[in-house]
Amino acid sequence: MAEERKKRAAAICAAAATFAVGLGLTVFEAVANDKLFGGDPPVAFTLGMSAAERLLLAAAVVCVSVLLGFGRLFTPRIKGGVIAFTAAAAVALANFPFFTLAGGELTFTANAGETALFLLNCAAIGAFEESAFRGLLLPLLFGAMKDRRYAGIFAAILSAAVFALFHLLNLISGAGAGATLLQVGYTFLTGCMFGALTLLTRSVIPGAVAHALFDVGGTMTAYGVAAGANWNVPSVVIMAVVSAAAGLYLLIATVRRTLLRPYILTDDEPRGDV
Repeated sequence: MAEERKKRAAAICAAAATFAVGLGLTVFEAVANDKLFGGDPPVAFTLGMSAAERLLLAAAVVCVSVLLGFGRLFTPRIKGGVIAFTAAAAVALANFPFFTLAGGELTFTANAGETALFLLNCAAIGAFEESAFRGLLLPLLFGAMKDRRYAGIFAAILSAAVFALFHLLNLISGAGAGATLLQVGYTFLTGCMFGALTLLTRSVIPGAVAHALFDVGGTMTAYGVAAGANWNVPSVVIMAVVSAAAGLYLLIATVRRTLLRPYILTDDEPRGDV
């Protein structure tokens, strides 16, 4: 019992420390952007700070999730969701600007160091957001409704809604209202996709990987590693078709897995594969 208390105390201290350092870095970045760089920081600085902040915050969330008994969700596994992960990865690849890069409408401008930081930042975003919204919020919502047959689907939808509304914070950093509302809309849909993937695999790891891949294609211009247009007509059509097919499969698979049979989110083994 004493050993268990020590472990819990260590986890609490780790969560508090990593959260404090991550929050401190966020404040430092905001001050440095203004005082040191006059509002125009180098790409490498922005990417490095963003990656460090999110990795620290992800570590804090994981500690809290483990304390609450959701540690199994952070076990790398895909059994029960291989096709689901393939569908999510297809959406992530459809989000990559192949056509505009090939056609010269988008130009990749980063050097090797900036590219490495960009990829690290995308991985950090996936780790933090999936840990927070699918590794902590989703199981909390599921636990509050676990005696109801629709608990899994409803928890995934609610966590996706909170995830989408979270992006309204971009207004504070000066993002336009129209672009932000558009982002809220598509992040709700991707949040539902990542939530379904978590329910089907009982792990946040596949979702974090798919999330990182999605951001690699979707945030090049936002983080200053590319200049130009991400989308043209062919890429929009392909994204629409791939997303519709993947979304339909994930909806059917999630209903079959969670609504039509008994389901436990943190069980060691899924009750059959789809």
